[in-house]
Amino acid sequence: MAPIATSASFGRLSPPVWRILLHSVLFGLALSIADLLFNFYLASLGYAADTAGLLSTVGRAAGMLLGLPFGMLIDRLGPQPTTLIGVIGFCGGWLILLLASQLGTLIIGQFIVGASFLLASTALTPLLAAVTHEHERAGIFGLNASVTMMVGLLGSALGGVLPSLAGTTLGVDAQETAAYRLALGMVVGLGVVAMLPLVRRFPVVEDAQRRGPGVAASTRLPFSRLLRFALAGFLLGIGGGMILPFQNLFFRYQFGLNDSAVGMTLAIASLGMGLGALLGAPLTARIGLRRSAATLRFCAAGGVLLMLSPLLIPAIMGFFLRGLFIAASFPQNDALVVRHTPPPQRGLAVSLMSVLWSGGWALAAVISGVVQIRWGFVPIIISVAIAYALSALAIFTLRLNE
Repeated sequence: MAPIATSASFGRLSPPVWRILLHSVLFGLALSIADLLFNFYLASLGYAADTAGLLSTVGRAAGMLLGLPFGMLIDRLGPQPTTLIGVIGFCGGWLILLLASQLGTLIIGQFIVGASFLLASTALTPLLAAVTHEHERAGIFGLNASVTMMVGLLGSALGGVLPSLAGTTLGVDAQETAAYRLALGMVVGLGVVAMLPLVRRFPVVEDAQRRGPGVAASTRLPFSRLLRFALAGFLLGIGGGMILPFQNLFFRYQFGLNDSAVGMTLAIASLGMGLGALLGAPLTARIGLRRSAATLRFCAAGGVLLMLSPLLIPAIMGFFLRGLFIAASFPQNDALVVRHTPPPQRGLAVSLMSVLWSGGWALAAVISGVVQIRWGFVPIIISVAIAYALSALAIFTLRLNE
């Protein structure tokens, strides 16, 4: 087995990889600001939580409806132009959201934003694969995931002060619609700047799969095989959908934390995810891609079970470990799928994983909300652990030519 890149070799990253990482930082910063401020913007327009939930569902539905066509588009046009198309669409969708006030127009804008985000984020994986060698891919995938998550901390901090700065500039209250519109204009600006590292052509490296343990570039896998690759993502989505939409409610109702304490707890968990994305590559160097991805996901299941503790500190520790191990595992699973998927089908394979993950998340979130009302969080936590363990098993039992 070729050596896997670890954090020690990140100083030797190629210029194309640095360009993609810079794009990920800028785009991730835009996303984190949008996530923080958009619901406040809707409230300033007079909309309530039900509208925020509706628009969130619209964005998720856009990805599920267009995921497979987008995957085929990526394979046809190539990952670089489709990433750019996605970012352009994302900026255009946000312009619609910021210029609109009618619900129908907001729905259209949110649909465009959700679809464009999926296209840009899906195309980035085969683009990163195209400019990296097989032996470094696991480490670089993890680094890209890490910087994307870590920049969310900066985005949340920056997003928190932008409305005040915008309000001062415009001479209005920080919670006025005009202030939020100006603040959210930063999302469009960062999106435009995030395109710049992707404009110039990327040199494609010789793919290690042509001589390694994967499949030949000319081979095409049956759709059932791609579905099998995506099964672990579907189960991962079920686990995430059961708990993550309700993570703030869990810590408030189970332990009586106030909003500030809940925010601090979630920030600690986000930090754990950012750090965790760097841990997969060293483990992969020792035991291989499949075993490391499966082992890390099994460990996440164990971490989740700590959340059953009636004591706050073990519960926070379990939530932290859940995020750390999941963030460490999914770049390794992506790299595993890319290794065993021919380049002409990578866009379809990655989009299929995203679609099934979203479907599992949406289904689980609905079920979890109903279960919590009757039985609380104990069956939810157990179900999450089971889903993560099954996801690990789905990775471990893949039949691969290794």
